[in-house]
Amino acid sequence: MIKIELSEDALQDLNDGYVFYEAQAAGLGDYFASCLRADIEGLRISAGVHRVVYEDYHRLLSRVFPYGVFYTVEG
Repeated sequence: MIKIELSEDALQDLNDGYVFYEAQAAGLGDYFASCLRADIEGLRISAGVHRVVYEDYHRLLSRVFPYGVFYTVEG
């Protein structure tokens, strides 16, 4: 099974996004977190198919929110 690790910076970005969207409308922060969680979990199936944007970093664009997830594939 593919292991997904999030950096502390990524976790902070997700938290900041949650706070921002929750301030826009009640419940929107939860929707943001759910959508991004689903996008990231989808990497278990699709890791490596996204465009390489810098050296060995791929970029997954969120399907709902204007966020990108940058990742590498090891092993």
